[in-house]
Amino acid sequence: MSEDHLTADELQDRAWAVLAAAAEDRPGDVDELLVTLPWDDLVTVVHTTARACVTILAGPDGHARLADAVRGLLLERRAERERRHG
Repeated sequence: MSEDHLTADELQDRAWAVLAAAAEDRPGDVDELLVTLPWDDLVTVVHTTARACVTILAGPDGHARLADAVRGLLLERRAERERRHG
């Protein structure tokens, strides 16, 4: 982590670049986009990327519904792990 802090616009651009790289299944490029960021900027890029995904998946008014669905999925995954591992 060695880059200077980026501007808000640069962080948004970085988040969109992460989405584009993920859409093309390029994890190495995602690594390059994130590895040099200071922690605070990394958190901002991850949060911005996730918020964009939430809006794309759920629409601007469906955030709470999607959050509930994801929490339900996490509970199901935990229950499945507990069944498998005793």
